[in-house]
Amino acid sequence: MLRCFYILFYAYTSNAFSQNNSVHLEKSAYSITSTYQKLIAKYPEITLPILALPPGGTLKNNIPYKVLNNRSLTLDVYSLKSQIKKQPLIMLIHGGGWQSGQPSLMRPLAIGLAKHGYVVAVASYRLSGEAKYPAGVYDLIDALLWLKEHSANYNIDDNNIVLAGTSAGGQLAALLAYSGGQLTAQPKIGTPFTVQALLNIDGLSDFTSLEALPFENDPKKNPSAAGAWFGGRYEEVPDLWKQASPIYYINEKSPPTLFLNGEKTRFHAGRDAAIDQLNRLNIHSKVIKLDNAPHSFWLLNPWLEPTIAACADFLDHTLNITL
Repeated sequence: MLRCFYILFYAYTSNAFSQNNSVHLEKSAYSITSTYQKLIAKYPEITLPILALPPGGTLKNNIPYKVLNNRSLTLDVYSLKSQIKKQPLIMLIHGGGWQSGQPSLMRPLAIGLAKHGYVVAVASYRLSGEAKYPAGVYDLIDALLWLKEHSANYNIDDNNIVLAGTSAGGQLAALLAYSGGQLTAQPKIGTPFTVQALLNIDGLSDFTSLEALPFENDPKKNPSAAGAWFGGRYEEVPDLWKQASPIYYINEKSPPTLFLNGEKTRFHAGRDAAIDQLNRLNIHSKVIKLDNAPHSFWLLNPWLEPTIAACADFLDHTLNITL
């Protein structure tokens, strides 16, 4: 009975905090509640996270950062009321196979990271049902540039910026972090940027790898999630599959990277090859694997707190600042 109450409470509050002008985001089938219901039979020990802001926590949500023809894309910004001096920014990107998900998915993780003293921003972006690649990537670039431009309004130290994401969001965060916002064979927008760290949580590094293609280009799926995003299978638009693969952008300016993964290797396809490239450039990277953790582990207890702790510890040591 208590578990049923929590599910109903979470569904209600999740809807309340995911209000957005876009029906594309509100109709997502990927949520913390749906993930809980999917996993509870195999993992009976799991529990839903606490949604309430902690004492001293603040949330400014639905901040417009980009106006489209029929709606606005928005940001949610989490921080602490006691935060009066500039602090590092973590721009956190939600997953959902490039076709579902919404910023409220990141609420538990964002709250946890904000409690460690970081300003955490979560952006909405166009999904594959609304616009194909690279539209959503450009949305996220615009979100980051908007945050840098308005850094003073949110006590953001724009010399200490972290990109982070989960699942498809991890791939997107890595693509932005390694490319500096300048995709190959695409019109360049804005000034190239650098970030100081990357948190890639169960996101792939290479769509074109032998690890990824059997899943991302599965012929039984018509289309696959990646195929829907790219507007074609790998055989049809291979240049786009390569262009969106973070591994091809790793260079001497790439940031220190934390790879945080669960038990399913398909979700971090290309990770080891990416680490080899980072090592050759003497760029620090670290891998943390959570044993017996399914994909989407960051949404639920008992994996949420270890995820937060691992990210905060990596950043505390990598950024080398006192919060």
